[in-house]
Amino acid sequence: MNRSGPCQATAFLSAERPDPQWKVPGASVRRLEQLWQQLPSSPATPPQRPALGYRGCTLNCGPRGRWFAYGGVVVAGDTYRNDPDRSFERALLQSAPPGLLPADLFRELR
Repeated sequence: MNRSGPCQATAFLSAERPDPQWKVPGASVRRLEQLWQQLPSSPATPPQRPALGYRGCTLNCGPRGRWFAYGGVVVAGDTYRNDPDRSFERALLQSAPPGLLPADLFRELR
C-alpha cells in the first residue's frame, strides 16, 4: 500500500440498503499495511458469503490496490493471506467513524 492519497473502505452489510463507506485515515492505512505484511500466505479462499447480513469489507486505494477481508482470509489481487483472528478485518472496520457501523457487527468477528 502506498502511503500517499486517500483510501476508501466499504463494509458489506445489507442487500437492502447502501453499504457504508468511509475514508480511511493515513495512520490506519499504515497499520493495515503492517498487518498485511505479517499475515502468512494462504491457499484458502474466503468462505462463502451469506446472501444477507455482513459479507466482508474492502480497502480500496485505487491504482495502488484493493484488499478484501472476510472470514479469516484477506485477498489482494491473486494473493491470499491467512488472518485467523481477523485482525486485518477488525482493524479496517474499526477505522470507520463512530456510529457508522452497527455495534453488533464487532461481535460477529469473534
